[in-house]
Amino acid sequence: MRKILLHGCCADCSLKFIESVKNDKEPAEIEIYYYNPNIHPRSEYQSRLKAMQEVIEKAGIRLIIPDWKPVDYFEVIDNSEKGIRCVNCWNLRIKKTAEYAKENGYDCFSTTLISSQYQDSNKVIEIGQLWAKKLGIEFVVPKYICTDLETSGFYKQFFCGCVYSLRERLEEKYKLATKS
Repeated sequence: MRKILLHGCCADCSLKFIESVKNDKEPAEIEIYYYNPNIHPRSEYQSRLKAMQEVIEKAGIRLIIPDWKPVDYFEVIDNSEKGIRCVNCWNLRIKKTAEYAKENGYDCFSTTLISSQYQDSNKVIEIGQLWAKKLGIEFVVPKYICTDLETSGFYKQFFCGCVYSLRERLEEKYKLATKS
């Protein structure tokens, strides 16, 4: 059975990825690495973490929680425009996951970002494959990526997690509210 280190951004996407791996019908032990310095504000980070803990505990999956250091995120995004900012953010989180997986004896790694409605899964996969090649560890992409799993009973977010995405969503809501 292969041991996968999965970067997890939220409970919902983690469940979708786990379902994707089950559909591959290859036995795997999954552990989740909750490295998300991009998530703001801290209350949002905590809400997602709490939901993750609740869901993962029920599934019997180990959750690894590195320190929340927003400075890691702000150092790599450097006030760049949205497209570049997102790529830099994905790169940061995938790189840290790959390094942790390599250093701690995992067979492979992946990220829930490939099952998220808020992310460019093709670009995320490209970044994962880049770090796999650089570090000599496999990047797992399930054959079928579940993106529409019905989940409920825990906190679900309405934006990707970063302060810029939060602002964009709030602006969209404001524009809709003022049209009425």
